[in-house]
Amino acid sequence: MKVLLDDGPVPAGIREHATRLGTAQLGENSMRALLAPLELPFVRSTIVGSGVEAAAAAEETLGAGAAVVLKAVSDGALHKTELGLVELGVTSAGEASAAYDRLTTRLVGHNLTDGVVVVQPMAPPGVDLFLGSDRDAVFGPMLVVGLGGTTVELFRDVARRLPPLTPADVAAMLSSLRSAPLLDGFRGAAAVDTTAFCELVAAVGDMVTLVPELAELDLNPVRVLADGSCVVLDAAGRVRPVADAAPSGPPPELSALVEPRSVAVVGASRTPTRPGGRILRSLVDHAFPGEVYPVNPSGGEIGGLPTYLSLTDLPHVPDLVCVSLPAAASVEAVRDCVRLGVPAVIVFASGFGEAGPGGKALEADLREAVAGSSTVLCGPNTIGLVNAHLPMAATFSQAVDVAGLVPAGTTLIAQSGAVAGSLVSRELAEGYGIGDWVTVGNQATLDVADYLSYYAARKSTAALAIFLEGVPDGQRFRAALSAARDAGKPVVVFKTGTTDVGRRAVASHSGALAGSEEVYRTVLRQEGAIRVDRMSSLLATAWTLGNTSVPRGNRAAVVTTSGGAGSATADLLSGSGVEVARLGADTVTSVADVLPSFAHVDNPLDVTAEGAFTPGALRQVVTAVAGDPGVDLVCVVLTSITGDEAVRVASEIVDAVARSDVPVLVSWLVARAAAEDGMAVLARNGLRVFAEPADMAEVAAALVERGPAGHEADPNGEDE
Repeated sequence: MKVLLDDGPVPAGIREHATRLGTAQLGENSMRALLAPLELPFVRSTIVGSGVEAAAAAEETLGAGAAVVLKAVSDGALHKTELGLVELGVTSAGEASAAYDRLTTRLVGHNLTDGVVVVQPMAPPGVDLFLGSDRDAVFGPMLVVGLGGTTVELFRDVARRLPPLTPADVAAMLSSLRSAPLLDGFRGAAAVDTTAFCELVAAVGDMVTLVPELAELDLNPVRVLADGSCVVLDAAGRVRPVADAAPSGPPPELSALVEPRSVAVVGASRTPTRPGGRILRSLVDHAFPGEVYPVNPSGGEIGGLPTYLSLTDLPHVPDLVCVSLPAAASVEAVRDCVRLGVPAVIVFASGFGEAGPGGKALEADLREAVAGSSTVLCGPNTIGLVNAHLPMAATFSQAVDVAGLVPAGTTLIAQSGAVAGSLVSRELAEGYGIGDWVTVGNQATLDVADYLSYYAARKSTAALAIFLEGVPDGQRFRAALSAARDAGKPVVVFKTGTTDVGRRAVASHSGALAGSEEVYRTVLRQEGAIRVDRMSSLLATAWTLGNTSVPRGNRAAVVTTSGGAGSATADLLSGSGVEVARLGADTVTSVADVLPSFAHVDNPLDVTAEGAFTPGALRQVVTAVAGDPGVDLVCVVLTSITGDEAVRVASEIVDAVARSDVPVLVSWLVARAAAEDGMAVLARNGLRVFAEPADMAEVAAALVERGPAGHEADPNGEDE
């Protein structure tokens, strides 16, 4: 078996062969021919053209002491067993001749004119595994492994991952299967040596990466024998022509877009409620430190600023131009910007790729306008971007008016402007702040990967949140996720378009390709991103990951002022994959000394109403539980504690956290207005408050996933 490290003669030969085939479905013989340069361990196979030849081939194998199998092989018959095209356990020349006659008759009956009959030795007993590859329109090849034969179709117990892979990666994939105990030696059976299989998968992963014409591949089954060697017993696939992808360049430089020294607003309006008026007012009201130039052909002043008739009338070329004009006029404005050498442009208008053929043509004009220039373009169909560190609010979103710009380490990249504004408004109102947020719009030129690469490299970014519909270039997105991981910047993703209905909505909203849900889930997991399933958890998770240490393990304790809330939280944690810890004897004794005699000290731990309203009790309980060596994470659930008591309880939690070396999360179920001062105490001291235990449980799972326990549990893509 060849090991492929680069685009050498082996994949080149396979590509040439696949190109000659055009678009074709391939059966076993055709796949053997296509993959011959890779020297895979296929079972020996002899093509026979008559009953006499079948008998002779069988005799040769039978003489070696093995039974044979006869197959009728055709590119039109990928599931041979269902069509009666396999004859197993043939033990004599006469049986082989008769089997040949039956198979040729069935080929005629199924109108499989390309079919031939082959004779193969029956493989020795072993464990059958499956190796498959499919090619996603966005991310390219995806490898799938699992138990082989019909088992893979019946139980769908598979592990997925994108190549390239090492044999160790493949071994970890096998370990993540629900059926992994069968490979490890179940009930006294010998463990299966999968070393050769893992090497086979890694080699095939290299090959499918370098041969994009191979759209699908099934090696099923691959039998692992007692000595650890493996033999491929069947193969199928599909090829189709592809154009070579254009090479990707380095990520674009976005400093002028995110940190401009001067901004012009083309389409600035005297009406403060119109987008052009709001953008101008946001820049001024939120203290952008550079020059702001309103551009409007009516001249005069807007908001006390002199207005320029056109871009060419400006005293110098601005770093950033905000274009707030209708779609067609926006294209002309962008052309003007390129002619002037403007480094960065934001196009706010809708009516482009999301709006049918005419809009798609306008979006193509936008791309053409900036192609080959140094101008970077955000949008179209965006509400803009905000840099709270500068500060700069190049947006018409009203979210910036909720509590001003509050710098923080969280960066939000969103494919929905309205959602972004709503999430940011909550973040600001609750006192947590957000450093940067950008809505990417239709991604005519700059896409999510470009922003992710840029923001992940910024020192001010502690964690990134992405509201994701889809990306146009999966490999660049993977590279950006990988770069963020290497930089130690957590990435949290909420993905829409997970159903057929959602994917159609994505297409109509931004024109994005939503892509396969299972592929996105696998990519995010493989590249170290955290996937959240609740929109309300997106920024909360990112903020927490950026401001909280990761737990050393997977064991959580629940401290609550309500037994019902505690049991519900324990259920949520367990359902999220977080273990509910068993408290140690010393912890139980210590807590029992603090709480009323009727309190039941267990996990979840209900401090009771009396304990909650006893000054100092909650501080001592949280401190004791957090100090338990069997606890890696503490989740505190508060209920109807309000007013001055809320401030006292919050202060006690802050004190306990200061004495602890494990993360502490807090969910407070009461109406925010009733305990707002207490919640503010927690926020000021770097503690996140969750309105719902479900959000807290999702964040707890994310913290565990970022820590050692998460890496040990599943370093691979999602298994099904």
